[in-house]
Amino acid sequence: MKNLHRKSLALFLATLTAFAPLGALAENVSVSPTRLNVAGQASTLTVKAGGAQASVVQLRVVSWKEGTDPRNVKATRDVVISPPMAQLDPRQELTVRVVRTKKSAVRGRECYRVLVDRLPGAEQAEQAVKLQVRHSVPLCFQA
Repeated sequence: MKNLHRKSLALFLATLTAFAPLGALAENVSVSPTRLNVAGQASTLTVKAGGAQASVVQLRVVSWKEGTDPRNVKATRDVVISPPMAQLDPRQELTVRVVRTKKSAVRGRECYRVLVDRLPGAEQAEQAVKLQVRHSVPLCFQA
């Protein structure tokens, strides 16, 4: 039984060691804050690139009903984001502006989601798995 545990542990450590370099090469993007509660008509959020290569991000705002599935969203023109797309160098921070353009006043809470997509880079090898990473940040305007 001890032999089985040792073999399992050895296999686990070998697998972990084999994939460790892949994690070191992974490009990431972080977003802060992770929730926006806005009393006025505008706010900002920060997008930061990590890793050793440039990252391309696409930013959008979609309509969302608070308390429902975050994937249940609809396109909207009531809120705009600037810039809608950017290329970030490693460790570069980008301040993004979010503005409510809807003419009517906010009644209660009006919720949206800010979608930040890190798009796969063209520099990845043809055989590599290309991943699109998405952050979905709740954005609520309140009266």
